[in-house]
Amino acid sequence: MLYDYYCDKCDKVWEESHLSAARNEPVGKDCPCGKDGKVCRGVCAPALSFQGSVSAVKKAGSGWNDVLKSVKKGAGKQSNIEQY
Repeated sequence: MLYDYYCDKCDKVWEESHLSAARNEPVGKDCPCGKDGKVCRGVCAPALSFQGSVSAVKKAGSGWNDVLKSVKKGAGKQSNIEQY
């Protein structure tokens, strides 16, 4: 997961990727700014998706739908592949 970190002296802000169990690993270490600052973990909002219940086919776009059409055509009339 991505976590926001900042220096308590220079206010530099950056992101680092850590496992949630290791999110506190850089906290309290010296900041590279050289101002005797310490690294603190900031508060960040989780990533959200507002697409709701959009199907995977609609997310993939019309190119994917063309691929499904050709697969269904080759599979015959008993195929249960859905197209949108």
